[in-house]
Amino acid sequence: MSRFSPVEGVVTSVTPLQSGNATYYCTLLVYVQGQETFQLLVDPSTFVLDQRPVRRGDRIIAFYDTTAPMPLIYPPQYRAVALVVTSCKEFAFLDYFDQNLRNSDNTLVLNLSGSAPAQLPNGQYYLGAPGNQYMLVLYTTTTRSIPAQTTPVRLIVFCSDT
Repeated sequence: MSRFSPVEGVVTSVTPLQSGNATYYCTLLVYVQGQETFQLLVDPSTFVLDQRPVRRGDRIIAFYDTTAPMPLIYPPQYRAVALVVTSCKEFAFLDYFDQNLRNSDNTLVLNLSGSAPAQLPNGQYYLGAPGNQYMLVLYTTTTRSIPAQTTPVRLIVFCSDT
C-alpha cells in the first residue's frame, strides 16, 4: 500500500489557520470541493510544485501521509505533504518507485524514454538514474495495462523520505 494518498478538487477558499483565539499565519487552511468537501493544512514544510501560491478556483491534487495521525472531524482535514496545481488534463502521483520504476503497490510503471529530465525539489536537475526514491510524477495519459504505464511530463525526485 502506498504511504501517500491523493485528494483532489477545486479550491473554494484559503485562510490562515485559526485555533481558539490564535491565528497561525504560517499555516494555511485550504477548503477544497472535490467528490467530497475537505480541508488541507498547508504549512512551510509542504512541498508546493513551483512554489505556486494556491488561489480560489485552482484545481489541485494534494498528497497526505496515510501513517500520520488525523483528527476525526467533518469535513476531513488532511496535512498536505505535497501539493500540485494542475490543469484538468494533468494527473499527479507521489510514491516510492523501485529500480525498475514500479511504484510500491505495483499499479504504475514509469517509461522514461524521451521524457523531461528529472528534477530535485529545489528545481535543480537530478543527475542520477531515477529509481529507489520517492518521486512526484506528473503525467497526462496511461496505458490500460496492469500495471499501468506512463511517460512523465515532469518528475521530481525526493532524495530522502518526504
